[in-house]
Amino acid sequence: MKKIKNKHLRKLHIYSSLCCCTLLLAFSLTGITLNHRTVFEGVPKYTVNEYKLNAVSSANIDTLLSRHQISLSADEINSLVLMHELSIPTPGKRLELYLKDSTLFVEVSDFGFISRLNELHQGRHTSHVWTVISDTTAIVLILISVTGIWLSFRNNKHRRQYLYFISFSLISFVLFME
Repeated sequence: MKKIKNKHLRKLHIYSSLCCCTLLLAFSLTGITLNHRTVFEGVPKYTVNEYKLNAVSSANIDTLLSRHQISLSADEINSLVLMHELSIPTPGKRLELYLKDSTLFVEVSDFGFISRLNELHQGRHTSHVWTVISDTTAIVLILISVTGIWLSFRNNKHRRQYLYFISFSLISFVLFME
């Protein structure tokens, strides 16, 4: 088996770091906003509109919503007609629709940019694509950590000092898990 050279590990470490730096920065910043919610919490904006319908039908609802730049899938519209309510959460926003006595109520809640980032951080109300991006970033961050540890242990001059830092990091993590 061929020995891995430091220059290859350094390149892997550097380029994987550069690929993840934006998401790592975003996760770090949103970690701070999640830990201090009261400081960063904004005032949500709510709008409620009501629209009279001639008849409660999927076609009428679709036409009405299209005029107001709200697009729903056929399944969502059918669910609204059948259940008389529909909730569509997305990161930082909520769309609530209610049917009552041939009137469609549309409530839009916008919790702001920080809330949107926090929900992305938590993986709430996100798509499958975001899950793949988040998991890929986690794998690359593991790769960055492993290559960083490997490179630090290959440095004979500072190996003991690096070992102390890694031990401190591990012990701190274990102690603060409670």
